[in-house]
Amino acid sequence: MAAGLKGALESLKTAVGDLASLEVQTYTGSIVVKADGKMGDIETVLKDGKTNGTLTLVAVTKMNFDGDAINLVPADNFPEHVRDAHDAAVTAGIETRQGLLQLFGDVIGLK
Repeated sequence: MAAGLKGALESLKTAVGDLASLEVQTYTGSIVVKADGKMGDIETVLKDGKTNGTLTLVAVTKMNFDGDAINLVPADNFPEHVRDAHDAAVTAGIETRQGLLQLFGDVIGLK
């Protein structure tokens, strides 16, 4: 029983740590992946598959729990569709964290 509680507490600690900041990285480029028929999540495919191509990091937004933010955006030539995709990812991350915080609050009885 103690091992189960310890595992649950470690999972909660990890989840809270993940909520401490939101980081979105946006890349442009092209990539070809040979995954030998094993398709899964993109991070695993990129890590385990053989890749050819180029990726360029074009924007980074990091938002800390206390509201501090760091943004890296190109000085020029930031295509609108890339900016829109980056902004949508940031918005989705914020909304997800708000939902998770609300869920945690509901679970522990905060209103």
